[in-house]
This record gives sequence, C-alpha cells and structure tokens, in this order.
Amino acid sequence: MHLTYTEIFAQYAALRNTYSYILENSRRIKDFFQHRRPRRWIFIGCGSGYNVCESARVSAQLNLGIPANAIAAGDLLVNFDYYAGLLEESVIIAPSRSGGTSEVVAAVQKARGASVPTLAISAKVGSPLAEAAELSLELPWAFDESVCQTRTVTNFYVSNLMLSAIVGENAELLHEIECAIAEGDRFMAAYEGLAREVASAVWDRVVVLADADLEGIAMEAALVFTEISQAPANHHHVLDVRHGPMVLIGENTLVVMAVSPRETELQTNLIRDLRQRRAKVVTISMGSQGNLGSDWEVHPADYQSFAVLGIPFIFIPQAIAYFRALERGIDPDRPGGLEPWIDLGNS
Repeated sequence: MHLTYTEIFAQYAALRNTYSYILENSRRIKDFFQHRRPRRWIFIGCGSGYNVCESARVSAQLNLGIPANAIAAGDLLVNFDYYAGLLEESVIIAPSRSGGTSEVVAAVQKARGASVPTLAISAKVGSPLAEAAELSLELPWAFDESVCQTRTVTNFYVSNLMLSAIVGENAELLHEIECAIAEGDRFMAAYEGLAREVASAVWDRVVVLADADLEGIAMEAALVFTEISQAPANHHHVLDVRHGPMVLIGENTLVVMAVSPRETELQTNLIRDLRQRRAKVVTISMGSQGNLGSDWEVHPADYQSFAVLGIPFIFIPQAIAYFRALERGIDPDRPGGLEPWIDLGNS
C-alpha cells in the first residue's frame, strides 16, 4: 500500500484531531487576535501551503469583513520592504507542513523583526517556524510522509477556515465543518470507485474549475494532478474558462468542477458546452442540486457555507490523481524531481 493512499484515506481521522485541537486552543487564538486587533490578515505559504492561503484569504474576507491577502512566502521574503505598507496593522498567518521551508521561516523572522504579529500552523512539533512565530499551532497527526501533500492540505484548509470562524464567532460555520468531517469516511467510501473509474478513462490533461473560497483549493487540485499523476493541469474560475482556456478543451481533457449552489443554470450550460467539446466532466456539488449533466457527479451533503464544500471537494482530485498514477506506472509517493520541502541553503 502506498503512503499516498494511506494519507488520502486517513485525512478525516486527522481532521477530527485538528478540529478538536483548534477548538481547545480557541481561547489562545481569540486572545492573540483581540490583543493585536489587526486591520488585515495576510496568509503566506509555499506550493500547496500557498494554495490553501488563497482559499483562506477569501474566507477571511467573507467571514470577518476585513481585508485579507495571500502572498507567496518567497515573494514576501524577496520584496519585504516593497510590501511594508501592506504589513502595517496586519497579522501574518503562515501554514507549512514541515515548519522548516526556508522561505516561510525567513519571511516570518523578518516579520517578527518588523513587529508584525505572526501565527504559524505546522504539521511538526518544535519546528523552526514554530520558534519564529508568536503563536504556533502544531498538527503532527496531519503530517504527510509522502512527497506530495494531501492529508496536510485538507487539515490546513480546515485550520484556516476555523480561524476565521473562531475570531468571527461563527458557531454555525464551526458546526458545518464538524458535520463535514463526521461524514468524511462515508463520503470517501462512497466515491472511491468513481475516482478509480475516472482515473482509467481516456484523458491526458486536466482543468479544475472553482470559485470563491474554493479558488485556492482548486489551485491545489491542479497541483495534485501535476505532481502525483504528472498530467498537465490548470485551474480557472468557473465561467472564466470561456474566456480563452476553452480553446484547449477537447476530447482528451478531464474537467473537475466545483459547482456553486447559486446560478445553477449558468453552470449547467457550461457543463453542456464542455461536453459538446467532448471533454469528460466531473462535478462536485451540494447534495440537493440534482443531475447537472456531467459524466460523473459527486454529491456531498448540503452546507450553508460554500467554503465547507472545499473539504470533500479536494478528496476527489486527490483520489483520481493517485489512481491515475498507478495506471501510468508512476510511484505516487516519490515522483521524480520533487522534494518534500525546500531548504534554500541546500538548493
């Protein structure tokens, strides 16, 4: 059994631990933000960590009604002085699997030196990032041993979402996150067969479509296909795929689409047009939305918060990419040319 399979299918066990841990630390989290009263949240990360930052940026703006930004940690590190005005009265939130990725650690150290409050989220205990940050949340049960992140990403996505729910005192969002986690094992069991079937279909490139809070997790889904199954993959906003990218969509394209519960007709028209171009389409939508005309349909439960759909959503591309790697004879745990984290001192 590959580590990647184990980590994908153990992600909800880890999420149960993460949910309890973040709630247990809710007082520390509230005190951290209330004491500093930031006007802006800035999320920084590298690779998969940066992708979840893009989702967190949208969720923070919508849940808290404050400005939020996502900046690649390397960008902030190189251009720290250029971002000085943006950093004023801000707080930095930095997720990192290893807690040792050079750009993230160095950027947080620079921020501390400039008196910018910093909060770290890592999947290792006692990491350099934890030592550099003012407040550290550590999720060792979410650590991925395989090179490509799967379980860690889902746990960081939930952690970031819980931060905005706790600071915004949004009990309903916390409850929906808990419900999505509780349904997770049944959800994966119900759709593992679909993931295997999609993986064995004829396609050689992937387009992932999603909006709002799911934009960043769609970026991650495209990266998962690229890293694990070595298939060229891109992400776009749902309707934005009509503005140029549509010309490259054809019979060898797999489209994975997160469907918003709003404006269903606009989205079903797009699905129809994608299929007319002979693309193969997988949709992930709320349970009550019914048949959307795609080749494969995935229906988690209904949630009031669209952001919660991101929790079950990411499992589908992770599982398809894993089974596709097996179809192609690729080792999903150790794809060539990748390292689990980057140390600039050794690059």
